[in-house]
Amino acid sequence: MLATLSGISAVALYFLGTWFQAQRIFQDRNTRNTRTLVLSFGGLALIAHLINMIEVINTPLGYSFGFFKIATLFSFAISSLVILSSLKKPLENLFLIIFPLAIVSILCSLIIPSSYTPQSDYSGGLALHIVLAILATSIITIGAVQAVFMAYENQQLKQRHGFRLIKHMPALQTMESLLFEIVWVGIFLLSGVIVTGVLFTEDFLGQHLSHKTVLSISSWIVFAILLWGRHFAGWRGATAIRWTLVGFLFLVLAYFGSKFVLELILERT
Repeated sequence: MLATLSGISAVALYFLGTWFQAQRIFQDRNTRNTRTLVLSFGGLALIAHLINMIEVINTPLGYSFGFFKIATLFSFAISSLVILSSLKKPLENLFLIIFPLAIVSILCSLIIPSSYTPQSDYSGGLALHIVLAILATSIITIGAVQAVFMAYENQQLKQRHGFRLIKHMPALQTMESLLFEIVWVGIFLLSGVIVTGVLFTEDFLGQHLSHKTVLSISSWIVFAILLWGRHFAGWRGATAIRWTLVGFLFLVLAYFGSKFVLELILERT
């Protein structure tokens, strides 16, 4: 019951946050009061989301990390990072994508059953590996959303469209600087994921986890090349966007692709 009530509350609050953010953009209500409402509803949504997440994941039989349960955990981490970062950086437009994704993940975790068998025997090292994986994927997801907004703004500016959303976006140079800050943090966390995986995960390099290992390392290599290109070749704009999205795709396939196939298609844990 608590999971349902907190989940519904979080959905309603995220919806209100999205609604007021949309009004800031599409109805030119770009006032301090409206921004305060967006952040307030977002903060309250996080509290309800946290309660919901704990209830659906921490079961009497152990921790349930099914596909949609892990999705709501990731969406909570992403929403938290964006809301906290938006207090100092111009990231409010990301709410238009991040909040609806959180709504979908919460509803799916409440409605759609999972074949995942809860586990209770997590060591400290493995728990650290899981936390780093959640943070790394969340940060890189934020970077991917930022890259999509950059691509959209760049296209609109080239076509000289005066769509209202563009007026509320930071300058491309500012968005690009933010993107590379996000990538630096993401690759640092991803390095921690790989190291703790080798140290604390059984058979990390074996057949059972080989796809995750290969895809995670591939993602790390993509972001490393992007940062190298930025520093030595001055990569920016469309090149930075493409490499960011490719690295994000590898990471999503690593942590969600196999889980989707095993649980929702093959109905195996």
